[in-house]
Amino acid sequence: MSIADDTQLLQVMSRFGLSQDALLGVGGEACVFALDRARVVRVLHPEATRPSVERRAQLLDELQRSAGEVPFAIPRVLEITEAHGRLVTIEPRLAGRPLSQVLAEAAGAERDHLVARFLDCSTRLQALRVRRGWYGDLCDPAPIRTRSHRVYLERRASKSLARAGSAFAGVDPAALAAALPEPDRPSFVHLDLYPGNVLVEGREVSAVVDFGGVAILGDARLEPLSAVSYLTSYITRCATDRDRGLAREWLQERGLDAMFAPAERWIAARWSFARDDVLLHRWCRLVLLGHHDPA
Repeated sequence: MSIADDTQLLQVMSRFGLSQDALLGVGGEACVFALDRARVVRVLHPEATRPSVERRAQLLDELQRSAGEVPFAIPRVLEITEAHGRLVTIEPRLAGRPLSQVLAEAAGAERDHLVARFLDCSTRLQALRVRRGWYGDLCDPAPIRTRSHRVYLERRASKSLARAGSAFAGVDPAALAAALPEPDRPSFVHLDLYPGNVLVEGREVSAVVDFGGVAILGDARLEPLSAVSYLTSYITRCATDRDRGLAREWLQERGLDAMFAPAERWIAARWSFARDDVLLHRWCRLVLLGHHDPA
């Protein structure tokens, strides 16, 4: 649905004096508009619930306690309100442009530098601390939480694959989980760290956005492994084979390359339910089944 067809959204825009020119981005959770130079308005999609919005705000408050440990900004919620049947948050406006936009324009050594900064960012996020005694979902409305990371991986993959329907009926969630190691302790994992959720200013990462629905307490190594997985044109439209090659070399230098294939398979299972995103669904089929032809 376009903005012009969303009556509630148009009413919210009128309420806050927003034009379509103020639109900064549309994600899986919200449409984001510039309210002024210092603030943005996040208009949540119709299926959002107040408890889920409040859980995200609480998580961001908790992450602010360790935000000084990372060299880039993260969001926080200034206000939660409701307008014309839609939940709305007011948040600080973070500096920078989405890396996905910048990569669409960048080439050569400058592009390689930006890809490297994106990958480095994926290892810095583990400095954001969330203290819990379990592995599992942080903001999901029906969270899975367990004492074992592998048990969490299996149950989370099983839940997504069940929602995906018959296309992935032969995929074994227990095997996906068993292929990954058990970490020493749970760490914060954004798990949606792709170039559209990373802002850059100049040659450096200035902010990471879109915390919330996907974030987990899991193995910190899943962050860089998922970031590399998302450097595919099915997810990051402007990603190239060179970007992917540089990213795999980056994993090798850090001793993570052996985990890449099993991690990518689990990540594909995690997103397998997202049938409304045609390219993402094709990628899931390619990774899990070896093809993306219609079932």
